[in-house]
Amino acid sequence: MTPTTQRTLLVIGLLLLGLVQYRIWFDDSGVFANRDLQSRIGRIHQDIDVLQDRNHQLQLEIEDLRKGTAILEEKAREDLGLVRKGETLMLFVEPEK
Repeated sequence: MTPTTQRTLLVIGLLLLGLVQYRIWFDDSGVFANRDLQSRIGRIHQDIDVLQDRNHQLQLEIEDLRKGTAILEEKAREDLGLVRKGETLMLFVEPEK
């Protein structure tokens, strides 16, 4: 092989090596993209856990509403401001500035 052919093969080999390295590190399926996807998956799992806990709490509240009147009374007092006979409602309002 002549020196020119050797240099040409070396340059082609280095270009191919560079291309492979680029695809390993920076391509859509490369290391950096994989890390980004893993962190996004972790955040999504955390969001799912929070939403599942909230759904569970809501399901318990629905069951309480279906079964008993105590929770209905509590909701009526809190949300609607209902008062029983003989009770006095005291409403404290902060003065406007």
